[in-house]
Amino acid sequence: MEKDKDRQFGFNAEYEKHNYLEKFFGKLKLTKEKYGRYFEFDKYNDKYFIELKTRKINHNQYSTLFFGKNKYLKGKELLEANPDLRIFYIWNCLDGLYYWEHDSSKYTEKISGRRDRGKIEENMCIHILQKDIHNIREFIDPLVENIA
Repeated sequence: MEKDKDRQFGFNAEYEKHNYLEKFFGKLKLTKEKYGRYFEFDKYNDKYFIELKTRKINHNQYSTLFFGKNKYLKGKELLEANPDLRIFYIWNCLDGLYYWEHDSSKYTEKISGRRDRGKIEENMCIHILQKDIHNIREFIDPLVENIA
């Protein structure tokens, strides 16, 4: 039950941030409409694939932020099929939106997850150091009219 509540919290945040993200990335579509409900990324267009993770922490509360390695591997697969794509992992934290672009810096792999919903939920994850994570307001694509 707690997992369903957390999942709904994430879906609500994706919906709330959609228009804001379009200010940076242009018009975005929901991946579930084309790729299915369990696709590794949440939003896309011809230039970008975006994974949005909502966290109930400030972005710098820990030394890293992380996401599932399955998402990294799917990003790698998408880039192999279309090297002109750009892949972004975005964290919606209490203090703002923060991002890391696929392979823009070194990262570490380790098993991570959570244990607060009555069971152990852990998987192999990609950890990004805080120094390599950027506030979304720093992102500028010259082909998108940034108004944020």
